[in-house]
Amino acid sequence: MSAEGSSLYGGGGGGLSVPTSDAASPCNVGAYGSATSPSTASLSPSSGTVSVGKGTCRSSPGSVANLLALTELRKAAWARIYTSGISTGDAAISTTRIPSWKQFDALMIRRHRHIAVDPRDNRTLGWIACFHPYPQHACLYDDADAPSHPTVDGREGRVAEIQIMIAEAERRRGVGAFLVKALLALLGADTRYSTVQASFFPENKACFKLLERCGFEMAATRRNVAKMLDGPRAGDWRDLVTMELKLPPLPTLPTPAAHPNRTLSPTFELDSTIDPTAIQKRPRLE
Repeated sequence: MSAEGSSLYGGGGGGLSVPTSDAASPCNVGAYGSATSPSTASLSPSSGTVSVGKGTCRSSPGSVANLLALTELRKAAWARIYTSGISTGDAAISTTRIPSWKQFDALMIRRHRHIAVDPRDNRTLGWIACFHPYPQHACLYDDADAPSHPTVDGREGRVAEIQIMIAEAERRRGVGAFLVKALLALLGADTRYSTVQASFFPENKACFKLLERCGFEMAATRRNVAKMLDGPRAGDWRDLVTMELKLPPLPTLPTPAAHPNRTLSPTFELDSTIDPTAIQKRPRLE
């Protein structure tokens, strides 16, 4: 289900856009660095693992994809893949209309939107992004003066909803799982988020399988909440399935214990006496 279902086109709830023919293979993700810095990742089909790092990524000869930030420089490839993905009729409430880059840029979290590119010719294989599904709560989270209150697991409790599209010619290569697991690793390093969710039509079986392989669990099914704007099912009200994943707890750093025989701040006796005549003296020029 497209994220624009609720925010841009006035339809029912937002969520995940996955073309129905994308069957991605499972893979494991390594540890990421800071979520605030540009990151790259590469997928190895032989081992089924994703290697992640910062800055420029030098992929191995067997790599399927590298992970880069989704910026305006890639908007042409973004729009092409988006248009191809929604044409299936089961990825969004429209089969022809996509948002402008300006609308997409305003909605999606800039820190957590990425593209998968081929390491050989740098062509775009697919993209993934996420947004806040409850915009009415944004004013509470964005208040700079409000103190953060991490929960028991060390996170602040925000929810991120993902949206993903894979190029038609690149499906069934594991690109979908690569993007989802890479984004989960980045969100896992971001203390603001506790839950990741995705919403889609029940007919989108490939989306269900992809999310299930990546650790998502069924959360809810809402009946007749998304109205199709065009396509063969124009005017139909469709169900919406929501799956979610709880991010793992963050490790807490132990508080260092004070050594009983060690003073924390040594005391020095300073001479605070000031010669009043020294203040009036001027340096002599030689």
